[in-house]
Amino acid sequence: MKPVYFDFTVADLAAARKFFESVFDWRFEKFPMPYEYYRIQAGEENEPGIDGGIGAVKDTEISGGKPLTQVTIPVNNLDQFTAKVTASGGRIVESKMAIPGIGWYATCAEPGGLVFGMIQADPDAG
Repeated sequence: MKPVYFDFTVADLAAARKFFESVFDWRFEKFPMPYEYYRIQAGEENEPGIDGGIGAVKDTEISGGKPLTQVTIPVNNLDQFTAKVTASGGRIVESKMAIPGIGWYATCAEPGGLVFGMIQADPDAG
């Protein structure tokens, strides 16, 4: 399973957006969240790679107050894969949650602490 999304958590959201727009010509679109968060179009649709999102450290408790890069891996059954994570010595950092119109998401960590996300597509989530 290949990662499908990246997530940047940054100290200064406005400055980071300006930086990535300037360096890579990335486009940002406000995403409806209870805090300031933007989807990133990191290239043209036909260009290889993945798109992502960006939010602020202050809104992301799991960042521990520090910048963070996280990838998200698609799964067909989130409950089954979170069980596999814990059975294999990892842990669930943020429990299963709905992302309305997108799917079900959980943040996990491997035994050494590296954080990653898993998502199960479900347009009816919410």
